[in-house]
Amino acid sequence: MQNLAQRYALFTRLPLLQGISSKELLGWEEALRLDPDELPASTLPIIRQGDTCSSLLFLAKGKLLREHWSSDGVYATRSHLKAPAVIEVDRLFGLTPIYEYTYRAETDVTLLNIRKTLLDSHLMKSEVFRLNILNMLSAIAQKRAAALKPCLQDNKEKRMYHFIHTLFLNCEGEVELIIQMKDLARYVGETRLTISRMLNRWDKEGHIRLGRGHFIIYDLQAFLEQKENTKP
Repeated sequence: MQNLAQRYALFTRLPLLQGISSKELLGWEEALRLDPDELPASTLPIIRQGDTCSSLLFLAKGKLLREHWSSDGVYATRSHLKAPAVIEVDRLFGLTPIYEYTYRAETDVTLLNIRKTLLDSHLMKSEVFRLNILNMLSAIAQKRAAALKPCLQDNKEKRMYHFIHTLFLNCEGEVELIIQMKDLARYVGETRLTISRMLNRWDKEGHIRLGRGHFIIYDLQAFLEQKENTKP
């Protein structure tokens, strides 16, 4: 088990807690119960999509596999969340305070859980924390607003890039889209044959790994940067 100094050095590197002194965190220890949970790698969900978001949850160490199914069950996305990270802070409040993803421990992980009922009594009294959470929520809102702008592209590849970008807004590295070819074609506004040819070409070029009913993008950022070089 980590000693106290090591634990608080870890906490002050976490998103939203950066800039808050160890001394200040120590003052919150008893009320916030800043005792991390260490969990082994497992295929069992830590959080399920649709669960109530009742805590501010940090991933302090390790990597999580996250999965989201569309409400109609037509497609699913898989991506990875690496520490240090905060888990769905934008789902704490609002009209639907429920988790958007299912999370599984891909490696051994360390989680820090702070009940949201304690935010107002402690964390929100810190100016540093208020600025951190405001900046994070603003960034999330701006990314989503940009992704929702109409995409009036005659180029089929740019429409595909745009669709993929909207699905993986806060993701990086390797991602996976689980969807039938006919459904993907409907989303992009193309024929099944056109989409099949496009994906098979990307597979041959080494950008993706195409499988039956799904494909994996090896490096999302590098993949999306290709659209800048796509001819109109």
